[in-house]
Amino acid sequence: MMKWLILIMLTQGSPFTIDNKTFDTEDDCVQYVSDLSNAQELAIEVIAEVGFNNPVTGVYCVTEQEGKTYETIQKL
Repeated sequence: MMKWLILIMLTQGSPFTIDNKTFDTEDDCVQYVSDLSNAQELAIEVIAEVGFNNPVTGVYCVTEQEGKTYETIQKL
């Protein structure tokens, strides 16, 4: 079964996935990231990964494979 992850795109630096939160369907992931009550948890994840000074340019739901591809492309 394919797992869905949250991909965070940043103004500077490589995008990253939030690996400790996975979803069984894309709809479940989209519902989670669209729910304002989860914004604080997502913000904590971003701050822990990249600090306060790197603005987020996008939050996406991707498959595990897509997440690895985005992370690999950005590191080239």
